[in-house]
Amino acid sequence: MSVQDQPTITSAYRSVGVTFESLVCNSEEFREALRLAASAASKDVSILLLGETGTGKNLIAQAIHNASRRHNKPFVSVNCSAIPDTLLEAELFGSEKGAYTSADKLRRGKFELADGGTLFLDEIGDMSAVAQAKVLRAFEYRQFERVGGEQTLHTDVRIIAATNRSMEQLLTSGKFREDLFYRMNEFTIEVPPLRKRKAEIEPLSQRFIRECNERFGTHIKGIEPAAMQRMQAHDWPGNVRELRAVIKRASVAAPGDMIRADDLRLAVAPTTTDEIVPPNADSSLAGMEARHIEKVLKQTGWNKKETSSLLGISRPTLDRKISEYNLKKPE
Repeated sequence: MSVQDQPTITSAYRSVGVTFESLVCNSEEFREALRLAASAASKDVSILLLGETGTGKNLIAQAIHNASRRHNKPFVSVNCSAIPDTLLEAELFGSEKGAYTSADKLRRGKFELADGGTLFLDEIGDMSAVAQAKVLRAFEYRQFERVGGEQTLHTDVRIIAATNRSMEQLLTSGKFREDLFYRMNEFTIEVPPLRKRKAEIEPLSQRFIRECNERFGTHIKGIEPAAMQRMQAHDWPGNVRELRAVIKRASVAAPGDMIRADDLRLAVAPTTTDEIVPPNADSSLAGMEARHIEKVLKQTGWNKKETSSLLGISRPTLDRKISEYNLKKPE
């Protein structure tokens, strides 16, 4: 499966110039998600993107911004799960000089930097209760104060939020404010996982190969049929991010100009139900995710940097899931 004769294109993960047309879309499920996103882009409603980690929610948010009337203003993104609770408030709203020990100068926050444009709040399910209350105020009244400041600042931002967690569970458990949820939930789009968009695996792989050839000076021409078969059989719990990481590693590791099945380092797909789910095992999505994370951790010798890269998630998200699923490193 050759990529040699195809034109060089913009990387799938560069933030500049992301449009709906630049996104790979070969499946009905993803096509419908993009149709809804394009429809909402010009309406200036707040949007909530739901979907697993690595499905492309950030790229869809950028495409929405670039198709909106705010496209000439900033697109500002913040990953709420990657910032400790103690720092998230300052990250969002800024801080005055002397507000805390290391605050040696005035710092503008994301709401201020995004004025007139779009603020993308990724992984809002990990936002603390204090931050939720302040975001709600900024959302409703379009005003806020920097940490340590008394001046009320005004901002005009469109908020696009995203989460890979179940909002229903967060609301039921009281971990997420209902009023903020309804404010953000003016328009909801569910982004399907890659396992439901397998028609996109091949074109995405070709795109990532070209990206690697440009970035690393490799000369990969394509993917051998056996390797593509193994990729089609894989469930991709890390979704497009995992696919990109696998292709990047395989492009560097391949001894020739074609990626082989062994270069992918993907487990061979089980052939029986008993092999997929052990007897009496938790067959829920969370149970399957826990088993897959544990499998990849064992595969990498509990190297968290490599594991998070293979799964297509951030290191803080991996640490949270290890704690959440009570995964233990073997002695």
